[in-house]
Amino acid sequence: MNFDQTFQSNLLNDVLSHRFRDAEDLVHFVQTRTGKYDSSIVTSYWSGREHMINDKTTLSAYVKLECGR
Repeated sequence: MNFDQTFQSNLLNDVLSHRFRDAEDLVHFVQTRTGKYDSSIVTSYWSGREHMINDKTTLSAYVKLECGR
């Protein structure tokens, strides 16, 4: 299921407002909202990128990935 641009924008804004400190919490939040659970995303996507957890461009790409899979 793909989510429209409005959903993705709203989700990104929600993610940005939370200012997550932990990739696991971020992934859980996004996957709960999209209904697509896959715990391997924490290591496969965020490994080596933890320092970018509040970077808008990185978060936008992550939200797009989750909404498109």
